[in-house]
Amino acid sequence: MMKFKKGETVVEPSIGICNVIGMKMMKVDGQDMTMYIFEAQNANVYVPADQLEKRGIRRPMTREDVKRVLASLKQPASPNRADARLQYVNYREIMKSGDPAKITRLLRDLYILDQSDDLKGKEKEIMDQAKKFLCDEIAFVRETSKTQVMETINEALRQMYKKKMTKDKEKAKKSGVGLSMGILGYEDDEAAGGEEEKEVLTGKAAKTADDGETFDEDDSDEDEDGEEKAKPFTEEEEAFFEDEEEDE
Repeated sequence: MMKFKKGETVVEPSIGICNVIGMKMMKVDGQDMTMYIFEAQNANVYVPADQLEKRGIRRPMTREDVKRVLASLKQPASPNRADARLQYVNYREIMKSGDPAKITRLLRDLYILDQSDDLKGKEKEIMDQAKKFLCDEIAFVRETSKTQVMETINEALRQMYKKKMTKDKEKAKKSGVGLSMGILGYEDDEAAGGEEEKEVLTGKAAKTADDGETFDEDDSDEDEDGEEKAKPFTEEEEAFFEDEEEDE
């Protein structure tokens, strides 16, 4: 069973950083129970000693743990969009766990969905809670301001999203699939370049047609059998045939 000492600092998922102010025997439903008393934000929280692990109560991260969390925030992720209601329930369970690694992955997924305008309902609230949870603990461990830590977290998320966009773009190019502006925020450069090249060639063909030139590699007046090739109608001949068709 996990044990804490009076005066020790711990993390309680529902309230964040708190201090152990003591233990007390209390009668609950007719049974004597040992209760830990945690203090946070000028409020006391009583937790049965045998439920510490179930409630996710733990000691704060180490400085090495913080480095791993910030490094993980910069790694591209691919959110799996399933049933929104089930996902929301899963998000809540992750927050209740108080596990920094799980909350870090959750935050990356929600940030990507937010940047893609695909964040639904109360998912925005969950994302903000995840940010605050990590920020408060990291600020405590590093002994620095929450404002500075929050900017560090946001910058890590921005770098992560930029890496993801670059990675997705390269993957799409290799597979030959164009990327729409509305979904990922950029167009497929190769596809755009192909259209420009097509327009240039089309313009060149039109110009040479006006000048009476052709692109045929074989410029001779005879076909393969030695017969004279058919020549295109002149404007007068085309007008003659049009008049004939109208008379009919």
